[in-house]
Amino acid sequence: MKRALVLAVAVVGLVLPAAANAGGFQAVVIAKNAKRKTLVTASANGTVRTVRGPKSFGKIGLGALVAVRARRLPDGTFAAASTRQLRRVKQARVQATVVKRAGRKLYLSGGDSVFAFGLRNGPGAKLRPGDRVNASAKFGTAQLFCDAVKPVGHDDELELEGIYLSTQDGVLALAVHGRGLVKVTVPDDFELPELKPGDEISLHATVEPDGAFTLVSIDNEDAGDGSTGGGGDGGVDMGNRVFTVSGVLSSLTSTSLGVEVDGHPEPVRCSVPPSLKLSGLKVGEAVEMTCKYDGGRFVLVKLTAKTDGEPGGGDGSVDVQGSITTINPTAVTVAVSSPAEVTSVKNEGKSLTCALQGGEDLRGFAVGDAVEIECDFSKTLGHYLLTSLTSDNAALEYGDDGLAGWFDLDGTLTSIRADGVGIEVDGHQQPVDCAMPAGTDLSGFALGDSVELECNYGDGRWQLASLVSDSAQLRLG
Repeated sequence: MKRALVLAVAVVGLVLPAAANAGGFQAVVIAKNAKRKTLVTASANGTVRTVRGPKSFGKIGLGALVAVRARRLPDGTFAAASTRQLRRVKQARVQATVVKRAGRKLYLSGGDSVFAFGLRNGPGAKLRPGDRVNASAKFGTAQLFCDAVKPVGHDDELELEGIYLSTQDGVLALAVHGRGLVKVTVPDDFELPELKPGDEISLHATVEPDGAFTLVSIDNEDAGDGSTGGGGDGGVDMGNRVFTVSGVLSSLTSTSLGVEVDGHPEPVRCSVPPSLKLSGLKVGEAVEMTCKYDGGRFVLVKLTAKTDGEPGGGDGSVDVQGSITTINPTAVTVAVSSPAEVTSVKNEGKSLTCALQGGEDLRGFAVGDAVEIECDFSKTLGHYLLTSLTSDNAALEYGDDGLAGWFDLDGTLTSIRADGVGIEVDGHQQPVDCAMPAGTDLSGFALGDSVELECNYGDGRWQLASLVSDSAQLRLG
């Protein structure tokens, strides 16, 4: 008789009394999974935890320091009772296990999740699957970049989670963290549960001496939810290695595109094959997209526009990456990133303009900044409203708790007043000012100093958090 192991059996030893499982912690968000509705977090000591079902999932971005109250579940993840954003941070420390290194990506496993770090130059060149590491990373516009990584041991077994793709000749294929293809050998006497392409699965695997993976246990997280492997009520129709989504076109280049789908906080993305020519489509337009799994990735098959008479179909939100082309008191415009050689996309499909909501102040941003922008469509006003704008040096978010933001800029100190300071920053047309409490001692600073200015948004204004020069430091709060 074939054996069939499920994750619930494999982790019985982890089950603790409910009172012992409940608690709180602070950690930095290092990854998100829209399908699982999870945040992957790293505490100050590098401990990685996966938090399920936090409120305001779509409003919590990478680099957010969050205070979480949660109960530990039998599978080692945490069910959120409350999740509160505290501020943004610039870097994170992580203790995790290497899954694979592919090109300029390092895939790591920790806390029952798989996440990716971008690689710049040297870090990670000699790492192998199963290596246990301490890593530090800095936050970019839309991902983390590995700063340093140090092997501290080796694990013979690790956790994997991702999208099930197929099983052929005793080898199970899954996509981890959206794009990383991982293959796991299924033992001859192992009976797999019923799986469909697109199912979210979680599994344990041993790491063989050659770096290959062998399945130990598996759990289909989509089992019994009534979906067809892709979304059910979320607007995804998943068939045999092919899916179709309807939503708002959020990004479009010669090699990839993304569609915002109802119920999916992150865009559904597919690669664009060279043979497929796209023209006349605009970011913000309502579309229907069909993709298939081919060669280790989801590839666009068909993209058609839906005409509803309103931008973006008159609902939903848009999330794109690009560079700021215009900032004024009422709106911001971002040119969507696109390679210079693109010839199949018309120019009018490469920009997005969003109106500012009450209180939004973009002083931390400048024309030319590389950013990620999120906007929600207002049926009442008939246009998009800015909900989030993030660069390497600044962030502004309009969430359930109102307006929050931060910026960290280098410049020349040009004003010292009783109620605040100002600096001149390259690329900014106006001095950048921040308020400060009366009596703040700036005696160590002088006009003309080269400084780093960090400010946070609160109580309706930008407030000084720190000011640093070569000879003086001031930190508030």
